[in-house]
Amino acid sequence: MSRTKVSKLAKRVLKTFPDRLQDEIAGELNDGGQALARAMQARAPKKTGATIRGISFRVLAKTLRLRVGLIGTPRGRAKLFYARIQDLGRRAQNVRVERRKRGIFKRLVGGRKPAEDIAGTYTMKVPAMAPKRFVTGRFTNVRRIMRGRLLRAYDRAMRSAKGAGA
Repeated sequence: MSRTKVSKLAKRVLKTFPDRLQDEIAGELNDGGQALARAMQARAPKKTGATIRGISFRVLAKTLRLRVGLIGTPRGRAKLFYARIQDLGRRAQNVRVERRKRGIFKRLVGGRKPAEDIAGTYTMKVPAMAPKRFVTGRFTNVRRIMRGRLLRAYDRAMRSAKGAGA
């Protein structure tokens, strides 16, 4: 998920906008969020389609914030844990694997397999994976279009606020 920092003064000014102007800016954020989500989905791995379906966007109209990427409930994100690994990549490593005995009910004690359930351990080589950057990528074209539209909306809002305050 990408983030843009906004100063406290800008946030304070945005909160003073009339509802009509906030709705206009939220509409621009909604349009931009759809375009950014489509761009992310186009870059996402397509093997099962779960990652593509997991990419979404949300406009927080009260604070005029936009969230795009693998968002949702923790339970929903847990199903897509591998999408984050695909997006950011992985270094090569050796991991220790514990194999269970056959016919043993899969249980955890303190988040680990009990010692009596383990049949054996071995090391496994995990190869490196290059990052695909389908969520954390730059998306310069979409951002440029979004920035232009938002700047025009902010400009209209500031002119309107200036005219109302004068």
